[in-house]
Amino acid sequence: MTLHIVWQPTADSEPHTVGVPVFGVELALTLRGSVIIDASWQIEAPAAEKTLPDLALQVRQYLLDPDNSHLQLELLTQGSKFSNRVWNALSTIPVGVTLTYAELARRLDSAPRAVAAGCRRNPYAGIIPCHRVVASNGIGGFMGQADGEFVALKSRLLDYESRLCRTKS
Repeated sequence: MTLHIVWQPTADSEPHTVGVPVFGVELALTLRGSVIIDASWQIEAPAAEKTLPDLALQVRQYLLDPDNSHLQLELLTQGSKFSNRVWNALSTIPVGVTLTYAELARRLDSAPRAVAAGCRRNPYAGIIPCHRVVASNGIGGFMGQADGEFVALKSRLLDYESRLCRTKS
């Protein structure tokens, strides 16, 4: 897996959104120029297949087969120093691996609730894999929900990555 994030301090131009249909949902990438300022999952089913821009094709290929994809993205630097520490740590969790909030908190010398808050504030949930962090007593929340459609999506993402790892071993 090669995901290289280039953090950008600013992003100019008017925002526009590129949809990435994958896993029966859509990852909405909001950009200013070439800089992604948000990457959030949208539960509604994606529109009928259409010609996708190169960026959408590259991101979809990375999500479907991260071990055989090379992706470089420009993301806008945002959030607190602590949130950035959490997001950088999330980026190091391999596909098919999960950590509990407590395990990630120990790595960051922090508290599980603080790590959970950092995950919840992740504006790049479709790129920086906060879904790989789970509660010690179950799957935990996702994208600010304790249950519901986003938690079901988290479960689907984890199941997909687990199957992907099993087929490659």
